[in-house]
Amino acid sequence: MRFSKPALMGAGLGFVMGIVFLIISLLQFDSAETNVKDVALVSLLIGIPFSVLIGLGIGWAWGKFYGTDSL
Repeated sequence: MRFSKPALMGAGLGFVMGIVFLIISLLQFDSAETNVKDVALVSLLIGIPFSVLIGLGIGWAWGKFYGTDSL
């Protein structure tokens, strides 16, 4: 399976944003309701993969509309 340059850049940006959201969620969780381990696991197992998939989709759409050599 080959991905275009915009799709891979979108996936990379999605990964970085997933890490940023992980850090933000670790700083803002409610300690009365959950703990650090649960917040980190949910962010790593659900948040980052969805961020990568969304970035991959946006990058794919960018490549379709603007061409694969647009970035």
